[in-house]
Amino acid sequence: MRKKLSIIFASISIFMSVCPLAVMAQPVTAQEEGWTDGTETEEEAKADGQEIVDFALQFEGNPYVYGGTSLTNGADCSGFVMSVFKEFGYELPRVAAAQYDESTKKDVADLEPGDLVFYGTGSITHVALYIGDGQIIHASTSASGIKISDYDYQQPVGAGTYLD
Repeated sequence: MRKKLSIIFASISIFMSVCPLAVMAQPVTAQEEGWTDGTETEEEAKADGQEIVDFALQFEGNPYVYGGTSLTNGADCSGFVMSVFKEFGYELPRVAAAQYDESTKKDVADLEPGDLVFYGTGSITHVALYIGDGQIIHASTSASGIKISDYDYQQPVGAGTYLD
């Protein structure tokens, strides 16, 4: 028994001399580790908007296809927005007018990355994703495809968001 104890103590002594910080480690809180309780702060929601923008930007230059929803092979304006948001777990309606109807409305002056900007005359016929600095990315026309424009290239009819 004495021999076993001396082997155990010798092993502990070696461990402590090699890894002295392991003995002094302090527990950390979930917040310090970056874990959350499932609630999202306003800052985290903004980060989600920027993540959506960053994802969408990789499709700049891809084709516009009327009725399309493919981010690589072609999409129309609402198909582009719907497909981008789908990658983040959001289920948006298929057409721009319905996307506007179901969004949480906000003032165009308060646009943040990840918000949607809506256009049309008489009714909503076009939607774009606000990327910041007064710009949008949208599936524009078959001639220009998915491109970046100033958000006020046309007079916006309204703005909305699906982000919390």
